[in-house]
Formats: sequence, C-alpha cells, structure tokens
Amino acid sequence: MRPLKIVLIPLTLAYLTILGLYIGNQRKLIYFPTKLNGTTPTKYGLTHFKDVTFPSSDGVTLTGWWIEHPHKDPKRPVLLYCHGNAANLSLLSEVSRIFYDFGFDALLVDYRSYGSSQKAPLTEEAVGEDALAAYRWLQAKGIPEGRIVVWGHSLGAAIAAKLATRVNPAGLILEGALDSVNGMAREKFPWLLVPGFLIWDKFDAERYVTQRACPLLQFHAEKDTIIPIELGEKVFEKAAGPKQWMVVKDIDHNDFPSVAYQYKKPIMDFVGECLKAK
Repeated sequence: MRPLKIVLIPLTLAYLTILGLYIGNQRKLIYFPTKLNGTTPTKYGLTHFKDVTFPSSDGVTLTGWWIEHPHKDPKRPVLLYCHGNAANLSLLSEVSRIFYDFGFDALLVDYRSYGSSQKAPLTEEAVGEDALAAYRWLQAKGIPEGRIVVWGHSLGAAIAAKLATRVNPAGLILEGALDSVNGMAREKFPWLLVPGFLIWDKFDAERYVTQRACPLLQFHAEKDTIIPIELGEKVFEKAAGPKQWMVVKDIDHNDFPSVAYQYKKPIMDFVGECLKAK
C-alpha cells in the first residue's frame, strides 16, 4: 500500500495544481484581445465604410465599422457581425468587403479591450452586453429588426446565439460554432475533467440555440482544427427549427474568406427567406 501512496500522492497534487492553474487562468485561455494593425477595408477596394463609436450598457466605449451601400434600400439586409476570440477589425478587412459584395449593409464591432475599444474586464456577460449595444445602435438608426441578420464566428457564434435569445432578428448565421466552453475544455483537455460549475464563462451555444425564435443557418469548416465539426453538429442537433446546416468543404477554421463567394447563393437565399418571413 505504501508504494501506491508514494505514486498517488504526487500525481494527485500535480493534477490539482494543473486544475487550479486552468481554473485561475481560464479567461486568458478564452479571450485574446489584440490591437489594430492599421489594415482597413480600403486594402480590398472598399471605401463605403466609416468608423463609429458607441457605449456599451456600462459606459465602456466600443469601436466599429459601419459599412453602407451608397444607394439606400429599405429592403437591404443589415448584418451585425460578432467576431471570434482572437480577431479584431483590422483582421476583418477582407471579410468586410465580402459582406458588402454579398449585398449587406454591415456593422462590425470590437468587444471591449479588442482593437481600439476601451479596455475593460472581459467576461461572457460583458461581451454579451457589447453585442447587444451594437444591435441597439442599429435600431437607433431606424433599422427594423426585420432587416437585421446576426452572424457570429467561433466564440462569436456563441455570443451571436445568446444575443438572438434577447432580441428578435430576422435570422441568425453561426459559423464554426463551439458547443460550450465546457465542451471545448473536454475536447482539448479530456484528462483534466474540469467540473462545469468551475467554468465561469460558459458560452453555452447548445442551450442558446434552443431559446431563439428566428431561423438559423449554421455552417462549419469540414477540416476545422480549432473547433472540430462534431462540436458544431452538436449545436445544430439541439437547435430548434427552422434551421439549415451546411458543410464548407476542404477548409480550416479561419479559411472561409478564401471560398466565401462559392457559398454566396445559399447564404443569401437563406437571408432572403428570413427577410420575406418578416
């Protein structure tokens, strides 16, 4: 028995130490705020955009890009884009051009501490309030909910899905969605067995998609090495209808811009149906 204790005690202490480090630093493993690098949509030939700022619910100043076609159209879809945990506006310059070419007016916003937005603690509740503030900014411009489509990528998919439980957009598009932070932890560290109640920011997309009322289009990169497609499938299986699923062939997690125009038709067909329903 004594030799077994000699082995088990240090192993147990090592495990508890690693678990404690994970729990104490979990937000550093979720959020990766970065500064702007100076790139803007002009690099991709898009000049119809302007910098905007507005406050979140707690007064934190957020920055974004408002991209608007020169000829106003009261029937044009308006996109609110929620980016992933390591993105910022500069890194979305190409995506901005794609959204414009698809036919959207679009608002892209940096959460607090990202890009040029004001520094403030990052939590699930905080970034959720930032996304809601962006949605309210669109409404304050007189844009009806029946024209707004919310699109979220990666961690932003969970943020977008939660937003859709609080407001009533015309449609919801989720790209590369995780099921939850707990699910991701089990995927990346299956041996760690982190208890769910010790995860502070749950980003439980599986639950949020059961609570929305708008149509859902969900798509996932076939060769996603960041969020395996199986986790996205779990979200879709739980989602209430109406819903559509699409696999983007032969790309990884961040590669959608390289094939985006091949998928313009199914995406915009979905958006058209959403707007018709309103």
